[in-house]
Amino acid sequence: MKTSIYIIVLLSFVLVFGCGKKSDTTKKDGEKTEQTQKTEEKKDNTSGSDQKSEKSGLSDLGLTEGLPSNYPKDIPQPPNSKCMGSLNSSEGTVVTFESSDKAKPIIDFYKEEMKKLGFSLGEGGELLVTDEGGLMGWKKDNREIGLMLGYDKEKGKTSVVLTYK
Repeated sequence: MKTSIYIIVLLSFVLVFGCGKKSDTTKKDGEKTEQTQKTEEKKDNTSGSDQKSEKSGLSDLGLTEGLPSNYPKDIPQPPNSKCMGSLNSSEGTVVTFESSDKAKPIIDFYKEEMKKLGFSLGEGGELLVTDEGGLMGWKKDNREIGLMLGYDKEKGKTSVVLTYK
C-alpha cells in the first residue's frame, strides 16, 4: 500500500513537471511542425471539444480542477498555495498544489502541523528530504497521507502533491 502511494505520487510529480513549454520549431521551408500547428489550433479554437473539456473541469493531465469534495478536514493545505487539481485512483486521491514558498518551509510546516493533528511519520516517513523537496509519509489509525514536494527554480514555485485514501 505504502509503495503504491509513493508510486502514484511520483507519477503525479513527473506529470506536473514533465509538461513543459513546447518550442515553436519550423521546417526549412518555414512551415511549422504538425504538433506546433495543432497546439496553436487548440488555442485559437473556442468551440467544439475544447469548450467541453473546459466545462467538464478536466485539464490536459486528467486532473479535475479545484479541491476535491472529499478532501480531509484534518489535513492542512500548503501555506501560500493554490490547488491545481486532483485525480482519483484505486490507490487514493492525489491533490496537486502550487506554492510560492520554497520546499523547506512547507516541509517544516507539515512536520509541525501533522504532529499536532495526531499523525506520526510512517516507516521511512522522510525519504530524500532536502531543501529542494522530498517525499514524506504519515500514519494515523488506518489512514496514510503521502506528500511529495519539488521546487522549480525557473518558476520560483514549489509543487506539492498530497495523496490520501
